[in-house]
Amino acid sequence: MSGRKEALCVWGFFTVLVFGVIICMGTLTSGFHLVDDWELAKYTDRMTLENISLWECMKDAVGFDLLLRFRPLYYINRVSMAAVFGINLKLMSVIKAAEIVIAHVALYYCARQMKCGMACAALFALTVMVGYQSAVWWKLGPQESYAMMMFAIGFCLLLKWLHGGAKWYAYASVAAFFLMSIYKEPFILLLPFVGLYILYEDLHDRGLTVTAVREAVKRRMPYLLAIAIIFIVEIFLIVFVIGTNNYSYVGLDKNITLRQYVEIWHQAGHADLKWYRRFGFVMFMILLTYWEQSKKLLWEIALSLAIVVPQCVAYSKTSLEERYILPCVLGFAYFFVVVGANFRPLSGRRRKVYILCLLLMLAAHGRVMLREAHYFTYRGESIQTMLESTLELVQGTDKKVLSCFAPNPEGNKTIHYWFRLHGYEEVFYWEEETGIIERSFGPRWDERATLDEIDVVVMYNREDRHWCYEPSLDLSDFTEQKCGTITMYVRNTDE
Repeated sequence: MSGRKEALCVWGFFTVLVFGVIICMGTLTSGFHLVDDWELAKYTDRMTLENISLWECMKDAVGFDLLLRFRPLYYINRVSMAAVFGINLKLMSVIKAAEIVIAHVALYYCARQMKCGMACAALFALTVMVGYQSAVWWKLGPQESYAMMMFAIGFCLLLKWLHGGAKWYAYASVAAFFLMSIYKEPFILLLPFVGLYILYEDLHDRGLTVTAVREAVKRRMPYLLAIAIIFIVEIFLIVFVIGTNNYSYVGLDKNITLRQYVEIWHQAGHADLKWYRRFGFVMFMILLTYWEQSKKLLWEIALSLAIVVPQCVAYSKTSLEERYILPCVLGFAYFFVVVGANFRPLSGRRRKVYILCLLLMLAAHGRVMLREAHYFTYRGESIQTMLESTLELVQGTDKKVLSCFAPNPEGNKTIHYWFRLHGYEEVFYWEEETGIIERSFGPRWDERATLDEIDVVVMYNREDRHWCYEPSLDLSDFTEQKCGTITMYVRNTDE
């Protein structure tokens, strides 16, 4: 197949796949969610209702985040999206889906340049992007989609340069890796893998000798130095300037025992990582049956571990789940798809079983993806129904709404900004621990109310994954109206 026909097939396949999922499963039109989306409403609020300039809003968002995290490009992009699209989440979802399509295509061409056939290259891209981590296909908050796209583009350009391409490929790949690294911190940990892979390309056919290593480093020094500077400077900023106290889920903790770490990862192996664990074990055992030949895969094993180990250490306290499986799964897919499926001694029945394991694992993750997409849509439609129904009841009146989404602050923030943007501000918030009803946001944040003054109460029910308690409120004077994962209580009237 010619390069042009292959490109048309690849772009067409992944475009139909990604947009087919988000359209058919309804995630594209599912509306607001009580996580992450509140930021878009907040920035829209600031630039429209408070008349804050785009530059000021962007500067404030980036400046505040740099006190806690290192994601400057994420907030530049976040505020820019709010400035362009406001709270039109459908258009933003299209942009998100486009990022996912590009990530798939770039990963495909990475595999093609690593000597994979078309089917194997497609399988590599799908293994990376399909599974619990597919939440990044439709969630607007996670940074993994953009960072994954930039890594795939950067690595694809790097491979083109290493295989004899023009120097501009090297410059462009460094730029892509830099943009990736300032979007989401765990992706910074991919930079050592990039450096190691450059040496692998030069050394895996020549042998690992001191002279060969010295020559390879000398030949690739400018590129290696650029990657090293980015890595060292960013790690320095995180550790010594921003600080690591706000990364509660990252790194090792002296207060957690070895037994607790083992238990955390044992649970992860039976949850979001279960299919990687089960099929990975079988495939690894198959490769080990070629013991003498498999000992020649030490370079490839080292490359895989250079991706997997830093991510596992970074998430050692919480393990890997949902979107955090990215980018760790790159190491798994590289070894078992790019290396394993093209392992020359692998043949006969063992090869058939190996390929079957890859396909069954993809099928299992595909089922997971569709299930998670269905829940996301159901939850979003529940929230959107609640928002619109509540607004219809209270808009243009002096009726008050009580939001009971604490301890999830994002839920309450979503309520606050969404209603403000729709011209309604009589929203109060419930604190279960204190039993206090107060505004919590805005210039009158400490103004309190009693339940007798409330006309509509909104809260999670047990169908929502954020549900954690039933508010201790006497709602006998209210009528329950269930909206999927959200429940509304509307005060009874004599009318």
